[in-house]
Amino acid sequence: MLFTKGIEVEQYTGLSNGQVIPLSALISQHLEGFTVEPDQRNVEFITPAVTSYDELLEHTIKSRMKLRSFLQSQNPDWTVVPGSTLTLPFEHNFIFSKPEDAYHQHIHKTHGLSIITTSIHYNIGINDTEELIRVVNLMRLEAPLILALTACSPFLDGQHTGNQSSRWKTFPKVPTIVPFFDSHAHFINWIEKNIEDGHMFNVRHFWSSVRPNGNNRPKQLNRLEVRIADLSTNWATVMAIMAWIEVRVQYFLGRPDLKVPSEDETLIVLSDTNEDYAATQGLHAPFSDWIDEEETSCFSAVESRLNDMSDLANELGITKHLKPIENILNEGNESSQLLEKFEEGHSLETIMEDWVQESQEEDLKVAAHCKA
Repeated sequence: MLFTKGIEVEQYTGLSNGQVIPLSALISQHLEGFTVEPDQRNVEFITPAVTSYDELLEHTIKSRMKLRSFLQSQNPDWTVVPGSTLTLPFEHNFIFSKPEDAYHQHIHKTHGLSIITTSIHYNIGINDTEELIRVVNLMRLEAPLILALTACSPFLDGQHTGNQSSRWKTFPKVPTIVPFFDSHAHFINWIEKNIEDGHMFNVRHFWSSVRPNGNNRPKQLNRLEVRIADLSTNWATVMAIMAWIEVRVQYFLGRPDLKVPSEDETLIVLSDTNEDYAATQGLHAPFSDWIDEEETSCFSAVESRLNDMSDLANELGITKHLKPIENILNEGNESSQLLEKFEEGHSLETIMEDWVQESQEEDLKVAAHCKA
């Protein structure tokens, strides 16, 4: 049986030449279901929780097209701008969406411009809280592979940064050291202690690659949230990452013997190091595999897991949704493709203009398919 699932999509808005401009306050005032981030240059929507991948895709593209239509109605040159970092040179001041909000003020004061990024957060419903905590630990060890597959932010502020995910290299981890949790009670106590000690402003201010989530966290939890992925412009890839996460969660729930010792600090270092390598080198990054305790690469680890997942994916009826991952292994992730254009001599301005156009064409194609 498939889990309920949903995604949170953060995206930039701006001009057809790829220049990002601050529009989230305007958008949230006029479009139901769209919410602001602390800075006005990105805006977010959340899909409802569904079990069907077709429904999830329909909800996603409906919101994207709703946003596109609104932007066009306000200005013919306004559009959705792809990417997970501000690729072109940008204004280096914070543009508050809610200047009166104490949390937003704290974010600005503490983290500055590093939080002006975009992403997709993948949510999977798990009602057993103790099992949720166990799976969160396990998925955190898997998270670097998701980043390696989705990395699409090699540029920032008009520069090639040398990273495949400049977003994950610059976005702050809060708190800086996160343990593996041995129980729901441990998670509650840890959250409350970090807020009390000032390491977190509130319960929302917990920014890890993977975290447990719920409508009244930390005490009421009902889903796993994977936060590490860059924002793909290909919706088949988005569904593939969701399918990847779902199959891994199903596998972990069927393996109660797999547990991460909360006191094992070496695994914390391993996880953080793997994330850092994936952000820098993508699929070519080294990967210390926690399963067989071998040194490999993100590419090889994805390839191996994809093969191991085939029977379970087939049993769940979602094999077709994993297919785009094979394409990424064959053709490279989005960062690799962008860097190839850059190395061929294309300017960032040209790359962004093409990317904006390709993103629009992708949305229109998927919207037409969903209506068919």
